[in-house]
Amino acid sequence: MQHLLNEFRSFARGRGLNGSCFIVGGTVRDMLLGLRTPRDIDIALKGNALKRAKDFARASGGTFVLLDEKFGMARVVKGGEYIDFSKLRGKDIEEDLHARDMTINAMAMPLFSRRLIDPLGGYEDLMKGLVRAVSEKNLVDDPLRVLRCYRFSAMPGFRLEKGTTRILRKLAPLLKTKKPAPERITQEMRQVLLFPHAGRVADRMARDGVLKAIMPGVRARNIRSLKALEGIFSGRFPFRREMGQLTDDELFSLKLAVLSAGAGESVSGRLSLSGSQRELIEKTASFRKRLVSLFKRKKPGGLTAVRVLRDARDGIYIYLLASYAALKPGLEDNGRELADFSREILSAYLKGIRPKLGVRLITGDDLIRELGLKPSPLFKTVLGEVELLWLAGRIKDRAQALAAAKKLSGRLLKKSL
Repeated sequence: MQHLLNEFRSFARGRGLNGSCFIVGGTVRDMLLGLRTPRDIDIALKGNALKRAKDFARASGGTFVLLDEKFGMARVVKGGEYIDFSKLRGKDIEEDLHARDMTINAMAMPLFSRRLIDPLGGYEDLMKGLVRAVSEKNLVDDPLRVLRCYRFSAMPGFRLEKGTTRILRKLAPLLKTKKPAPERITQEMRQVLLFPHAGRVADRMARDGVLKAIMPGVRARNIRSLKALEGIFSGRFPFRREMGQLTDDELFSLKLAVLSAGAGESVSGRLSLSGSQRELIEKTASFRKRLVSLFKRKKPGGLTAVRVLRDARDGIYIYLLASYAALKPGLEDNGRELADFSREILSAYLKGIRPKLGVRLITGDDLIRELGLKPSPLFKTVLGEVELLWLAGRIKDRAQALAAAKKLSGRLLKKSL
């Protein structure tokens, strides 16, 4: 980010913008926290921010991206870096800062100076780890800022200021009545859930009435499961190294699946999710039920387990994590049995199932040529059952596969008559 910022400084100096551009918001906060490379650069400037951004994009060879024409917001992207531009809200930088969400985000620095502009005590709150709203009015103007307060309270070492908590409780219904865009709600919840202790924040949001406004149907048991899941990540879980690290998208979808289990469309319908995210959440719910059933039956082996592992494939790790999280809160005195079950299931998949996936002992052509069968919908069932026997180790080679197929097809044909 520093390279593009230096380019903009040269651009601004050449056009006499020395006193009209300010680094603001999260960029200043991150700089004060000692982060070498802020996650993004926010510039507020006097005058026409869109025109300045277009001119800078043209001069630097970057790409201009319009973010919000009404509020004069744009982005310039170049070489994997970007700067967000916005026009000052009000006549000067102080008035702009008074219109922001939290004091820790209401600080600025002149573009060519390290002088801190802090009219609301943001630096002191930052050092104390306090998330304090600038004003109730600012949250009413944009209720999504209610969620942003909880998101920032999830940062390590931060907590909500008491007066701000009272305001958030009061304004929670606005998230339902004013209905911020689902995309914006989803982005805030994604950032909350990606924190290691999101369960603790979700618990606070539930007690304050905020979670109900955006995710109706979520119950206390869901939050307990989310906390149990995060307890797994902070400790040890079988075969984490072999299964690999979860991506942010997988982690978000997993936590959302755990948090919304049993809540139905009342949750996912309020959020803007991609097709792959919805699919992962739906599969997690389905396989969680199948795995919980296996655990309660005390039968992690057998064809039923093999069928689950075959259908789940590498998703088994995510599905088992969700199952573990659902079961753990009610099994505090029997955690070892649950851990042993998880270890046995994962071991069976990695050592017995995964190496065989994709290996086909016989095909539909073999059923026609070797067994004299006529093509029919039964082929899929027969080949699927033969594959299951192969994965379970009950047949070893092509000859045994053909024999099993002959027996299965005879039984199915007889049943269909």
